[in-house]
Amino acid sequence: MLVKFSTLANGVFIEDNGTDERKPSDRCFRFDANGNAEYALFADLTGSNPAPRWFGHQFRERDFTFA
Repeated sequence: MLVKFSTLANGVFIEDNGTDERKPSDRCFRFDANGNAEYALFADLTGSNPAPRWFGHQFRERDFTFA
């Protein structure tokens, strides 16, 4: 999966949706020290929600292509 770095939410990687325009449903990933991924939706990170929900994910850092 291709992801691009963003400074949003103290640094996340946003899933590439094939355009430069972001959609509310785009997933934004962050990684822990062991390479485990979790994600939040773009809309949750850019809205007025002070505590966006992060979802655990089965992907690991090695499953991503970083741009």
